[in-house]
Amino acid sequence: MHLEPQTILLIAGLLVFASITASILSNRAGIPALLIFLTVGMLAGSEGPGGIDFDNPFAANFVGTIALAYILFSGGLDTNWRIIRPVAVYGIVLSTVGVVITAAVVALFAFAILDFPPLVAALIGAIISSTDAAAVFSLLRGRGTGLKGELKPLLEFESGSNDPMAILLTISLTRLLTEPDFTISSLVLSFGLNVVVGAAVGIGSGKLMALLINRIRLEYEGLYPVLSMSLVLLTFGIAQLLKGNGFLAVYLCGIFLNGSAFVHKRHVVRFHSGLAWLMQIVMFVVLGLLVYPSRLIEVAPAGLLIAVALMFLARPAAVMLCLAGKRFHTGEKLFVAWTGLRGAVPIVLATFPLLAGFDQSSLIFDIIFFTVLISVALQGTLLMPAARLFRVDEPIASRPLFTLEIEHRGHARGETLEIEILPNMGACGKKIMDLGLPSEVLILLIGRGDDYVVPKGDTLLEPYDTLLLLGESDKLAEVHQVILSPKRRPISTSWPVDPLTALPYSTDERFLSRQVVVAGHGRIGKRIREHLAQLNIPCVVIDANRDVIEPLREAAVPAVLGDATEVIVLVQAHLMKAVALVIALPDMVVARKVIDAARKVHPEIRLVIRVDNETDAALLRVEEPGAVVLCEEEFAAGMTRHLLETIR
Repeated sequence: MHLEPQTILLIAGLLVFASITASILSNRAGIPALLIFLTVGMLAGSEGPGGIDFDNPFAANFVGTIALAYILFSGGLDTNWRIIRPVAVYGIVLSTVGVVITAAVVALFAFAILDFPPLVAALIGAIISSTDAAAVFSLLRGRGTGLKGELKPLLEFESGSNDPMAILLTISLTRLLTEPDFTISSLVLSFGLNVVVGAAVGIGSGKLMALLINRIRLEYEGLYPVLSMSLVLLTFGIAQLLKGNGFLAVYLCGIFLNGSAFVHKRHVVRFHSGLAWLMQIVMFVVLGLLVYPSRLIEVAPAGLLIAVALMFLARPAAVMLCLAGKRFHTGEKLFVAWTGLRGAVPIVLATFPLLAGFDQSSLIFDIIFFTVLISVALQGTLLMPAARLFRVDEPIASRPLFTLEIEHRGHARGETLEIEILPNMGACGKKIMDLGLPSEVLILLIGRGDDYVVPKGDTLLEPYDTLLLLGESDKLAEVHQVILSPKRRPISTSWPVDPLTALPYSTDERFLSRQVVVAGHGRIGKRIREHLAQLNIPCVVIDANRDVIEPLREAAVPAVLGDATEVIVLVQAHLMKAVALVIALPDMVVARKVIDAARKVHPEIRLVIRVDNETDAALLRVEEPGAVVLCEEEFAAGMTRHLLETIR
């Protein structure tokens, strides 16, 4: 059927408008938006009310490839390396080993239960092996809910980095099925080259892109996002021409660009965020057009069984093996296992066998499509109940109502830069005059909550402040790198800093996240710290006595000099990411102040409070149930246990 250009444009506009409108309802109903987009495509298809006859796997694959490139770049551009670094190793393991485990379990199930040939079963497992956490976070944000601890950065990093592995497996297995002379040895070589070249092109492109955006002076601000669009295509194309993985390249390019200071950064990020949404809508609608709903009924039994195996066998097995250890508790692991939603990537990958002319490619496509629908519908709908069941949900911190922006006109030499101060940054809790900023850089304004603070020399920087800086681009880049660094070294040495008031740069990463903070290193605090060390549990000590901290530092024990009733001291001990705070101070008045300060830094922190008398214990147990340890009771219980062991 021939359509006029104006008719095509009208239909495209209607489909996008319908998808956006339907997504509003989906958020309220708790249904992932991608399910709505796919449904819109199916309704518009040849077997739906729309009646659009679309049977072009090549066009669907092309649209999906371009869309995925921009979606992954936007995901990388929203990925803050400083936040994901503590869980980067786990994310990489999940996105590589986890994908392989998932693919292998699904392949074994398809081979043993559904009687698929071994290579076909392996291809099905490879196609369905990657996750789409974008749907997870759109649901969480729509409900005003976040995730505790390090779950959000872990899932974001995994979802952005596991697609390349699934793509490599799918392409390789497709070639094994369609090219008789393709061998396993060439597969391994191709796999290694794909990853190495893709990573190299992505990292190099990310650094070069920031340099180009800063050096090229364009007449119109709106051209900067267009410039970034062209560079994304160049990155993807160069990686593919060099036999590398273009998807991995654009994702890493986005991450490294995010870590750089460049002009009009906010506008570029916003543009790509909107572009990523448009790409998702277009991709899902096109993929929905490609499927024939009547054929889904035929593959429903096989698709349902694969979906069940994926959700309850493959994904949990991959998560439990890849996250083995004490870093994440059981509830967190179970939630990560449940958030393995399948999305657009498996459907796009299912078009590769179609393009290769594989005999059973249509059957595989229909099975994958049905499996994705079941995964999204079931896991997406039950996501919020799962977060509550496993106790990993928390309210999203309110963001400022206003943003700090200055419009640039002409070729102004000065540029602006926004920096958000996180609790683990060295600048947090310092006065502006103690930062030692170069004279070429000026802090114009500080965003704090929904208000602004006019900066002065003695203004203390608080967690989650947003600084708006003005200065030369090279100086802004220097300030950007130093303020965001956890090294906590000043930009200049004009202001003396006591090294004992912050953990040194050499502190091992395991003491900066999911550690126990012990406030007070007296007789009880010392013994607690020693017992934790024997159990190999990371611990950071806070004490106001220099004679206590200095020997600990000499013994390589992480310790901070300061008053634990002060928020900044707790921040320097990284309480924001700690699993528990032990208050081993004998003075209950001081202990209560420590509790108040701790709740400001980490409202959900688990407390263990030393109490020396029953009156204080009774009062505190009302306020902090389950957190109070009465020394007399523990002493008596310990003696009783010893007595029983002696007389038995």
